[in-house]
Amino acid sequence: MAQRTWKWVCAAVCLAAGGPAARAEWPKHTAKPKPLPGVPGYDYRPSDTRPAPTVTALSLEKVILTPAPLPGQPLRKGTQMYQLSQPRLQADHCFLSRAAVAFHETGEFQISFRADQNPLPGDDPRSPLRPGERLDTGLQTTQLKRNTFVVKVRGYAGAPIAPGRPNLVPGAPAVVEFPPMEFVVQRGEPASKLFSGYSAAVEKYFPLIDRIEVEFTYK
Repeated sequence: MAQRTWKWVCAAVCLAAGGPAARAEWPKHTAKPKPLPGVPGYDYRPSDTRPAPTVTALSLEKVILTPAPLPGQPLRKGTQMYQLSQPRLQADHCFLSRAAVAFHETGEFQISFRADQNPLPGDDPRSPLRPGERLDTGLQTTQLKRNTFVVKVRGYAGAPIAPGRPNLVPGAPAVVEFPPMEFVVQRGEPASKLFSGYSAAVEKYFPLIDRIEVEFTYK
């Protein structure tokens, strides 16, 4: 009788202490785990993203730079240079300035310009900002450390095109169009770019290319 009473006492003590007698039974069923949906590796973009503006500029009339032939030598291959009708292109906080294009009769070309992202006022004579000018776009862009610039260049034949209002004159055929030039520009680090190479269209339509157009945006 004493031994039986002792077992009841031990059981009560275990219950009070949360011992084995107080533990709930483990469920006997099992659940098969399911794979969780994956998260795509794309950059986050808010739903109300405003598309980056695209700006364009036409060049002035071409400047013929064909050198004079040397005595007793045949005529040299011609060169034509194009400069934009405005000193800079601005898309929000991104600038393209000092743009110039050279086409050669052999089909070779050179495209040069300077790119700035969030330029700071200073004494740099090549800066796209005017003396004393500060960048003010109405947007919060100082947190953007870098952007990808996208530049397109086309050559037109059969112009004249009014540089100020090209929508008020007849259109001109685009006989040369280069692939988009994409590159990264960081704040405080202006990039002077030079793209060169050979284009069969430049060689074919060299005498006809009157003006060029530069299209600029960023992402």
